[in-house]
Amino acid sequence: MLTVPPGAYPLKGFAYLCSHPNLNARVGGFLAGASALCLTGILALAFFTFRSQLKFVGHSLIGDGVAGKVVASCLILAEASILVYLVFKQTMQILQRKLFTMVLHEQGVFAVRPLTETERSGLREYMQTPEAQHAAEQEHGSTISGIAKRAAQTVAMTAMTSAPASIVPLLPVLISLTAGDKATVPFMSHYLRMRGLQSYAEQQAVADMHKLAYMQFGVMAALLTSVPIASWAFVFSNTVGAALWAADLEKRDVQLFTNQTSCEV
Repeated sequence: MLTVPPGAYPLKGFAYLCSHPNLNARVGGFLAGASALCLTGILALAFFTFRSQLKFVGHSLIGDGVAGKVVASCLILAEASILVYLVFKQTMQILQRKLFTMVLHEQGVFAVRPLTETERSGLREYMQTPEAQHAAEQEHGSTISGIAKRAAQTVAMTAMTSAPASIVPLLPVLISLTAGDKATVPFMSHYLRMRGLQSYAEQQAVADMHKLAYMQFGVMAALLTSVPIASWAFVFSNTVGAALWAADLEKRDVQLFTNQTSCEV
């Protein structure tokens, strides 16, 4: 049986979202509200702060000419986008979970498999490895390296899974080249929780065991979310792509943990 490369699922998710009115109607309503708030924020910031931001840019960076006006406009766009993201973040996450579940049901997956004893054994075995224990120590430790790693992971996930990251074009892609597997976890988190993996450490263990597959998905998802403006829609299509991937995993009875690492997840 031919399998779809993990990196193709974000593209499949976009095509699937566009071709299913029941899904894109939900996303369209959200995007309309977010766009209206973003436009309002841009106009308000432009009216009240453009001159002060242009003055700051002009005195501190590149002058108040055309280049200064462009930079000040980009700052206003970035500020408005971040504001909208913070306001709608929770609503966006709820909608993403609903989309994920709807796609699973449309694919005929109404209940996912619980972890088998083999998978639980593989998880326990992996969590005892030096690599996993070292990662856990850094994850929860108070050392400088631990704090730096947590900060880097947070930045990577935010940059690759949220729309405002497209303010700096290709930034998500550059980060994905080193942290693409980690940024895939939020997209697959709902499925992994349904399988019984509740903690972040356990979900990250899946990404570590299937690093190549998660990296492929993460790089492609980051490439899509790096597109300015359209990144808001691509965040949802990446979620749909993750749901399609999860549905295929269920249909193929793929095990998350075995005695050997697999990259066919």
